[in-house]
Amino acid sequence: YEKYKKLAIAKGLETNEERIKTIKEDGMWSDEDDAKISNLKFETDNLKKTIKSVPLRSQREKLQLDIDTKLKTLDKYKRNRKEIIGKTAEDYATQRSSDEILRFLLFKDEELTEHFFNEEEFSELETWEVLNLGDIQLKISEKINDLRIQEAVLRPFFNMYLSFCDDPNAFYHKPVTHLTIYQMRVLLYGKIFYNIFQHVEDIPDSIKEDPEKLMAFSEAQRNKGGSKNLVRDDADGSVLFGATNEDVKDLDGVSGGVSLSDQIEKHGGKLDMKQMMRLAGHDV
Repeated sequence: YEKYKKLAIAKGLETNEERIKTIKEDGMWSDEDDAKISNLKFETDNLKKTIKSVPLRSQREKLQLDIDTKLKTLDKYKRNRKEIIGKTAEDYATQRSSDEILRFLLFKDEELTEHFFNEEEFSELETWEVLNLGDIQLKISEKINDLRIQEAVLRPFFNMYLSFCDDPNAFYHKPVTHLTIYQMRVLLYGKIFYNIFQHVEDIPDSIKEDPEKLMAFSEAQRNKGGSKNLVRDDADGSVLFGATNEDVKDLDGVSGGVSLSDQIEKHGGKLDMKQMMRLAGHDV
């Protein structure tokens, strides 16, 4: 990376720091614009933490919409910033070093003992040839991305192996240092899903092979315990303010949960203080 960065600077490309200074001096970008990006990052990071502790599904969905909106705005600011900055020495170095990494992924033999190109041969390739090789590598990576690995780990045939994912030697008969990143991810997700199956109760059969739904269900079950603290243990009935019908169904561990809107309709469109207190479990 540093080798290519120095080469780019020698060719006249400015560094990222130099370009930012230039565009700010020219009035094309400002510290306030950078502050907007920082604030959006801070807000989205906090919302992502908050959403994990929110007990009601409807509230989580609203928060997720807020997160998605902020992320779109953040992406817009970042793309605008990048377009204004243009190509820098760091960009050139990143691209060229990535190309060089690509060379080390190519071998002549299945035993991976001899590289397909030496440094000189690779440097003589045309740009379109390097791009084609990059496209091939990308397509291969997409076939074994994280989601595909998670789905494979959850296939029925793999169930008998989940408990072995804690021990790489028992699973692969190899030390960890000899494993590929993809083999490590198989162990990682195997361990995660094994723990879910061991400690989360009443998992619907329909989601047991869907990694995203399974992890969301696990998270919701953990939060359900916190939801029970929203009401008194000795209350005959309880109202969770802001809860939808779906939320009430999710919180089936809360005894006697009722919909506030249903109760308002039942009592002619309004509730007095005594009725509200009775719904909350108070003896009045």
